[in-house]
Amino acid sequence: MKLLFVIQDSHGWAGTERVTNLIANGLSDRYEIEVLSLSERPSCEKGYLYKASIVRSYIPIHQGVLGLFSINTKTARHISRGAYDVVVISGVGEIKFLLVAILFCRTKFVAWEHFNAAYTHRRVNRKVAARFCDAIVVLTRADADDWQLYLHPRGHIVRIPNPLATIPRQPSLLTTTRVLALGRLEEQKRFDLLIDAFVLMHAKYPDWTLRIRGTGSKEAELKNRVKELGLENAIEILPAVEDVASEYQVASIYALSSKFEGFPMTLIEAMAFGIPCVSFDCPNGPSEIIAQGEDGFLVPYGDVTALAGALAKLAQEPTLRMQMGRKAREHIKRFDQEHVSALWEDFLAKLCQE
Repeated sequence: MKLLFVIQDSHGWAGTERVTNLIANGLSDRYEIEVLSLSERPSCEKGYLYKASIVRSYIPIHQGVLGLFSINTKTARHISRGAYDVVVISGVGEIKFLLVAILFCRTKFVAWEHFNAAYTHRRVNRKVAARFCDAIVVLTRADADDWQLYLHPRGHIVRIPNPLATIPRQPSLLTTTRVLALGRLEEQKRFDLLIDAFVLMHAKYPDWTLRIRGTGSKEAELKNRVKELGLENAIEILPAVEDVASEYQVASIYALSSKFEGFPMTLIEAMAFGIPCVSFDCPNGPSEIIAQGEDGFLVPYGDVTALAGALAKLAQEPTLRMQMGRKAREHIKRFDQEHVSALWEDFLAKLCQE
C-alpha cells in the first residue's frame, strides 16, 4: 500500500507535526510512505526525525487566489502521478489546497481531525471534508459524535487516539513542590484561570510553585497578572522547550485549564511520567484520558475553586500523589505507539477494501 500524508510543514515542532511523524514512522515498515509539506524545503534539517525509507516532498503555498489555484493544480498533479492508495490530510485546514485532487484523482482521501468539531464545524474546510472525503479520523469518542451531529459526513468516522512516543524508564519521583503546565499562551488554554486557582492553593501551601511553559499572544498579560499578585517567586512563565522530559521529571502535579482541546497530548505525556493530572473537564479529551479519582481529577470547566481544591488535595497528600501516579503510568499504556499504529493499519486495510 502506498500512503501520502499531507501536512502544512513536516519540519515543525507542534503537536500535529509530532503525531504525523509518529504514525508515518510506525506504518513505514509495512507501507510505502511519503510526507508532502505545503511549505518550502528548509535550508537545514529540523523537526522530528523521519525514518530513512520515508520520502519527503514539498509544494510551497503562495498567497492570493492565483496562488490557491496554483497549489491546487500542483497537488493534483503530484497525487495523480504518485498513484497513492490513500491520501491522509493531516490537519483538515489543508483541504483547501487539495480540492482539485479530491475531485479528480482516483484515490481515497482521509481527513485527520486534530482539533474539536464542536468549535470548528462551521468552518468551510470541515464541511468540504464531510462532503468529499472517504473517511474522517478523529481523536475522541466525543469528537466522533460531534462530527456526526454537526457535519453528517458521507464517509466513515473512525476514532483513533494520538500515540505516545515512548513510556520513559524513569518516572517523576513526585517529591518536588511544583505544578507544571505546558501549552501555547493563548485564550484557549485559559492559563489565567489556572493562575487564579493556584493563588487559592498557594495560600494554603506556600511552598508550592507553578511553572507554565509556552509562548503566545497572552504572555505579557499573564506575566502582568503574576506581578500584580506579587507572586513572581511562586509562578514562573517561561518559553517552550524542546526537552520537555526534563520538565516532567521534576514536576509532581500536572494541570490543564483549557477551554477546549482536540486531544491533549501533554496529559498523556505527564501520565507516562507517573504524574497525577488535574484538568478541567473540557471538550474533548480529558475525560477519555483521566480516570476520575483513580489517576487524576476532573473538575467542571471554569470552576476555579474546584481546580484549586484538586490541586490542594494532591499537594496535601503525597501518598495519594504516589498512588495516582502509579495508576496513571499503568493506564496510559493503551496509547502506546505500537497499539495505535495497529489501529491505523486495520482502518487503512478496511478503507482500501471498499
